Amino acid sequence: MRFTYLSFHTLLISAALSANAVVGQSLALVQKPDSNYWIQASAPVNNSHVLQASENLHLWVDIRDNIQEPYSVRFDTTGVSQRYFRLIPSLPPAPPIRVLLIGDSMTQDGSGWGGGIYGYFKQNATVVNYATAQASTKVFLKSDELEKMLLIKPNYVLMEYGYMDSFETDPDRGTTLDEFASNLRTIIGTVRSFNGVPILITLHSARLFDNQGKVIPTWKERNDITKQISAELNTPLVDLNQLSLELLNELGPSGSAFMQLYPNDLMHMTQLGAYYFARLVCTALPDSLGPYMTGIFDPPPSP
Repeated sequence: MRFTYLSFHTLLISAALSANAVVGQSLALVQKPDSNYWIQASAPVNNSHVLQASENLHLWVDIRDNIQEPYSVRFDTTGVSQRYFRLIPSLPPAPPIRVLLIGDSMTQDGSGWGGGIYGYFKQNATVVNYATAQASTKVFLKSDELEKMLLIKPNYVLMEYGYMDSFETDPDRGTTLDEFASNLRTIIGTVRSFNGVPILITLHSARLFDNQGKVIPTWKERNDITKQISAELNTPLVDLNQLSLELLNELGPSGSAFMQLYPNDLMHMTQLGAYYFARLVCTALPDSLGPYMTGIFDPPPSP
């Protein structure tokens, strides 16, 4: 596929690429007198192109489709250390898919990051959240949510478990580390039985800070099991624990206070907090979901 490509780095700016004389397309990164950067793209009339962006040259997400003439958009570099852009010929729309979320209240609508994910998907992806409060892997494998999943057969299943599993003395919900690993294998096998793609997600970091304002790591044992199963079964992994730790360290205790849903609650989050964490999840999803994503490179709203 012929395409025009450029990159942005904090220390190295690719200012522009010349027009491709063969197909008449061009792509440039331009710094204007006000110090703002603009992406300028053009493609011939009757030869529609798509402008896409990526953080890592893998998950490519549309910024603007159906470009058939000069187009420009301001590129907000706030918090951006690296970004790649490309202009490619328009492709047929991706077929509709279903994306399912499962987990506990850390993923549930209204209290977890799952409530912030819907706006990051295009209309050709139906997103359903079956995460329920106090659910563990043990609970899920005996639940109505499992039956519902088997009924709708989603194309992708995003799962974040481990918090309720860690209450080992709770006979209804808790699991040992071995049981937790076994249950994850069972859920992954179930998703693959209807040709779905399971995606494991580590427990996000607690908003727990030390005296220097740095995040204190949490949930290591359960997250280590999740990572182990991901490697063992060649299952996509979103390390939300690490991604959220980095974000919280950047924001600090006061800067992340807007996420707190209840007093002294370090894990549940407001709708705006869910939007921030869901964005972390979406930027780490498999490449195959790129045609279904939107807005994940836009700056999140200010608190």
